[in-house]
Amino acid sequence: PLLILLTLLSGCSSLHNQKEVSPDEIRMALREVVQTASERIEATMHSKMTLTTLVPPSSASLLDQKQIPRLEEHLALWSRQVITAFRGATIAMSGLLSPYIGKLVIEDPRAVMQESDSSATALLLVTYQKEIEDDVRSMLEESLSSSDETYQMLTDRYAIWSRSKALLGEESLPPLGDDLTEHLIQIFLSSYLSELTKGELYLRTTPVFQGTGSFYEILNKKVPQ
Repeated sequence: PLLILLTLLSGCSSLHNQKEVSPDEIRMALREVVQTASERIEATMHSKMTLTTLVPPSSASLLDQKQIPRLEEHLALWSRQVITAFRGATIAMSGLLSPYIGKLVIEDPRAVMQESDSSATALLLVTYQKEIEDDVRSMLEESLSSSDETYQMLTDRYAIWSRSKALLGEESLPPLGDDLTEHLIQIFLSSYLSELTKGELYLRTTPVFQGTGSFYEILNKKVPQ
């Protein structure tokens, strides 16, 4: 009977300790989980993006002009350059996000934790999305410079072919849009932030061993309101 009583008391004590996770511990765990999620995103996540995705809808006619000499070859080169730029940007993102994560204000950690299994990423974006977008824009505008040169070559060939058709009395090719850079930036941001959200969700819903004291354990606890 004494052994049973001690076991029950020990269990109650463990449960009591489990429930008494401090707000600071939860706050730290929320910051840590989104930082870890960013560090685990695969650098090659954009590697399978197709030309249909990369070329803006406003310039989709560029993909239909197979009669233009070497156009397909240069499109393939351009897509490789864009994906290489995306890869470098993906690698840099965890460092870019780190200062924002570190200063993220979490006034009610318990409420944020219980809101959803991707609540840390959601709060980060609500708080700093504009700043993050501005940083990504600056980074990609620089890293896309090589692909921009290739794309300019593509549009020049397209324009020459269009003028030639007009001179022959044929209908000119549809005009191309001028929103390429913004389109690529938004593609990168959308896909990266989606992966970040899924990464946090995965980390927070993966079963963990109790007693480690890691953010995995803290954020998997069902702390009463």
